[in-house]
Amino acid sequence: DWKNKDTSSYVTDCGNPSDFDVSLGCDECTMCCNAQGDCHTQTDTLLKTKGFNNYSVFTLFLFGLMLAFSCALAFAFFAYGKYKNQDVPSESVHSPESMDADRKYALDSIGDDSTYGLILGKSWLGWTIALVTIAAQIWMLFLFVKAAEIDLSDDKSDFRYNWKCTRDQVDCENKIDRTLVGWVLYGILMAAHLLKDIINGWKLTVFSIRKRHSPHYQIRFFVGGTLLWSISLFTLFVSTIYNHAIATTNSEIIINSVVILFITDLDELFFGILMVVNSRWVRRMSIQTTDPQEELANEISTLKAELGTSKEAIVRLTNEGVDLRERLSNIEAILEKGGIRFFVSF
Repeated sequence: DWKNKDTSSYVTDCGNPSDFDVSLGCDECTMCCNAQGDCHTQTDTLLKTKGFNNYSVFTLFLFGLMLAFSCALAFAFFAYGKYKNQDVPSESVHSPESMDADRKYALDSIGDDSTYGLILGKSWLGWTIALVTIAAQIWMLFLFVKAAEIDLSDDKSDFRYNWKCTRDQVDCENKIDRTLVGWVLYGILMAAHLLKDIINGWKLTVFSIRKRHSPHYQIRFFVGGTLLWSISLFTLFVSTIYNHAIATTNSEIIINSVVILFITDLDELFFGILMVVNSRWVRRMSIQTTDPQEELANEISTLKAELGTSKEAIVRLTNEGVDLRERLSNIEAILEKGGIRFFVSF
């Protein structure tokens, strides 16, 4: 139980719902309670001690920090790759086979069953669909950020009071029943669902700076990788602050997390809808389909290779025919000496 041991501490009715039309304000009070006797300690959060007034402001800082990290990560590996491959001829890393493998690797990393994969393609419509999906995810996640704000005067907040202070009792009772076990299970759940996308996003971001990629592909790989791991990390942040604000039991931690994690599946759900509507149209927007000029060039290269193979086969058969004639001529000469005539015609 919480006990007031500070002589300057004070408990007041400054929460919601309130017995008054407007909640009382008391920044110096130790406890802030509502009309139902639910209370919360008025201490500065970690964010406020770092200069952030609320989670909304910190969210903007977080996105800027993640973008800066992606740029720094790409630059660091670019410098390392340039130093490591300084003696490697440039033409040895630009083969069509390696480019095809790179596109397949990028699509596998970002997900071939997600609208995120449309970012790797050349279609502006595909980019629009992918960005609208991402915007919808961020919008939904931001609703949980706003709901987790610790604003006791805002009755729209989902924040739950941690203490129960009845008027006929001197002591206050802590209502939080969540334990370390709940947070451990929470960590396992989030890692199982988000860690793969975070790692793939980092790898795709690093992969984007390889010099054999054209500037267009470098931009697509970088944007796709950055968005993939940033949305996953933002989901982890949102789920953590929301559970800290409203979860009072271990089971509530898991329930809240599952609801928030469902938002990260919107890209796959929307992609499934698009595939049902017109799968060929989706494939044309994806990186899986090469442009007509590239496809024609590949067909010409294949025909040239087949023609070269046919010429080699013809020359080989011709040489074998000449050798066979010489052998038959020798056999005929031997038979003539024995008084046997042998005719061979071609």
